[in-house]
Amino acid sequence: MLNGLNVLAGVGVLSTPYALKEGGFLGIILLFGLAAICCYTGILLRRCLESQPGMQSYPDIGQAAFGTTGRFIISIILYIELYACCVEFLILEGDNLSALFPGARLDIGGLHLDSQHVFCIVSALVIMPTVWLRDLSVLSYVSAGGVVATLVVVFSVFWVGAFDGVGFHRGTGPLLNIAQLPVSIGLYGFCYSGHAVFPNVYTSMKRPQDFNLVLQVSFFLVSLIYGGMAVMGISMFGEDTLSSITLNLPKEFVASKIAVWTTLH
Repeated sequence: MLNGLNVLAGVGVLSTPYALKEGGFLGIILLFGLAAICCYTGILLRRCLESQPGMQSYPDIGQAAFGTTGRFIISIILYIELYACCVEFLILEGDNLSALFPGARLDIGGLHLDSQHVFCIVSALVIMPTVWLRDLSVLSYVSAGGVVATLVVVFSVFWVGAFDGVGFHRGTGPLLNIAQLPVSIGLYGFCYSGHAVFPNVYTSMKRPQDFNLVLQVSFFLVSLIYGGMAVMGISMFGEDTLSSITLNLPKEFVASKIAVWTTLH
């Protein structure tokens, strides 16, 4: 359960207010619609993995469906997606840490690195040992921290709005903005982009027969978190909502600093 929640409840929560601003308030229907679609395709994925003995990954499914060519193409697409996700997370870490420590830099020989590049490299080195684990169930402890971190960020944003004077009086913007709806779809889709690791989560479960239930509960809970954060963020900052809600939070508040630091988790 913890791995499932951590796969889905991540940095996407920071961009849902911006997605709601861009697509309009009715665009939140897309958030829950995509959750239902992604949950169902996750269940279909389990059926594919159980259709033949020894099926454990997307390349295995590609081979079963289209032979060696299918395995090759699926492998390329899968690894490009995973690589792009890693790059995105490293950029997020670099941006947030450089905002906290703008003076950090590194000069080695003729190589000059500013704070963003330094923290991207440091983050990669810190995270790298986790990719050597063969059993993802070990990461359930890390996943617990990830789920708690997401809840801390949501609570910190709520605290800024409720108790630090920002308030929830900026409205929810237009009902629907067709021109910017594709932006919202992309951001909402990113919130549920955990399918790449679903086979690994499934094969590492002690009770694989509970996969469907874990998936349904996980999607339901994270959808409530994403929807709540989207409405809360747009109500706090309205049309001034930025791509990441942490960029809107006044830096002088303790809760704002907690949110930024927790995002780095």
